[in-house]
Amino acid sequence: GGQVDVLDWWETLPVSAERCPLKVFTIAINSIVPHAADVERYFLGLGGVQSVKGCNLSVSSGFRVS
Repeated sequence: GGQVDVLDWWETLPVSAERCPLKVFTIAINSIVPHAADVERYFLGLGGVQSVKGCNLSVSSGFRVS
C-alpha cells in the first residue's frame, strides 16, 4: 500500500513548490471537482432527456435516433 488519494499525496510530498513547480500545477488540477451539471443542463434544455423518448432508449432505438 500507498496513498490512494492523489491530491493528498501531492500535498504531503516533502518538496517545495519552488523546487518542483509541477507540484502547484498538479494540486490545482486535482482540486477541480468533476461534474457534468453543465452538460446535463444543456441536454435538459433540448427537451429529450426527461421525456419518454429519452428514458426508453435501447441500443437498437439509439441507432435509429442518431
